[in-house]
Amino acid sequence: MSRFVVLTRTGLAAGGTEPPDGFGARLAKYLPTELVSIYTITIGGLVSAKPDTAIAPWIAVGLMVVFCAATLVYFKRKAPEGHVRRAHLIASPIAFVAWAYPLAAPLLGSWFIGWIAIIGQAIAALAAWLLGPHD
Repeated sequence: MSRFVVLTRTGLAAGGTEPPDGFGARLAKYLPTELVSIYTITIGGLVSAKPDTAIAPWIAVGLMVVFCAATLVYFKRKAPEGHVRRAHLIASPIAFVAWAYPLAAPLLGSWFIGWIAIIGQAIAALAAWLLGPHD
């Protein structure tokens, strides 16, 4: 199974070994789990370190920016060229932020707004639904 979204193939390419990904597979593949796992460990460690509440939100936002940029670099380097790469460069940062924001809630304090987290998750799911790349 490919780490990257599998295109809907036409013509001679339609005989490929992997079937095109449906919504559920795209939803899972667009999420940069390699980076989310490192981010989660980092945020968890920082929460347990209990940084000063005046600086904690800035730390969280800074980490989200750094890891979002890392998501772009990762998929720019690793994803196959063409439609798959473009789709990942759009959907994966959205998916990362949608996961990163609620994970950082303990550090964000009053900067965390629950309904924004829910809307972020909905936007990430919508991107996975809409960005079913086709060859």
